Amino acid sequence: MQCPVCGANGVLWVDNNGSLGHHFKHEDYCPVIDQTPPASQVFLMDCIQGMQELPNECVDLIVSDPPYLINYRTNHRKDKEHEFCTPIQNDSNPDLIREYMKECYRILKPDTAFYCFTSERTAGFFKETAQKAGFRCKNSIVWVKNEWTAGDLQAAFGFQYEVILLFNKGRAFLQGKRTGDVWQIPRVAGKQQVHQNQKPVELIQKCIEYHSKPGDVVFDGFMGSGTTAVAATRRGRRFLGYEIEPKYFDIITDRLKEGADGKVQT
Repeated sequence: MQCPVCGANGVLWVDNNGSLGHHFKHEDYCPVIDQTPPASQVFLMDCIQGMQELPNECVDLIVSDPPYLINYRTNHRKDKEHEFCTPIQNDSNPDLIREYMKECYRILKPDTAFYCFTSERTAGFFKETAQKAGFRCKNSIVWVKNEWTAGDLQAAFGFQYEVILLFNKGRAFLQGKRTGDVWQIPRVAGKQQVHQNQKPVELIQKCIEYHSKPGDVVFDGFMGSGTTAVAATRRGRRFLGYEIEPKYFDIITDRLKEGADGKVQT
């Protein structure tokens, strides 16, 4: 997308009502005035490029589900042409995670939290990388699902949990009653699942409620199907994030429109 006057490159954004807008890096002489940026927005662009444009200490909480670095794709669908049978973009790029952790630390305000979803197979790498960026790991939360994945049907038990690493920049106090580090919440499945790694709104809301207040800005650099944006809106928080794949940006737009219309999100 380019400005029709000066030709400057621009990016699409969507707000909490599912309305679309654009942001251009205009030339000095350009008379075109951008639409006023909303309080909440998701940009269609690479997260690292976008984060590098953000000021220091500008977000109150990060809840993020980055690529797990396991080159994941399902092998147990009858339709092998299904999009979930394709590996997730950047799921074998550790440099992306290293850069992401650095930027997350920079844009977070002091004494705030960062919930990072990952796999037990790569949790050690994520923890080490975050600590090098300046974070302290407070918990390795175990999210127990109501179903397990297929995997090796003859030589391995089904995988029924994922790890959520809770990092602090400084010391982030819990908001509300303290609980344990094993969370049992059903996964999203069937026709409601629009992304192969989609997280339930209830799970993201729990993270948001424990480490933010109404009006705070919740950041997610890998928006995927937009669950963080949906959960933040539902809990009276603002959101900011990025999604690099147009098909998922369209899904985010649809989900936010449905939320604005009062439809229940899972």
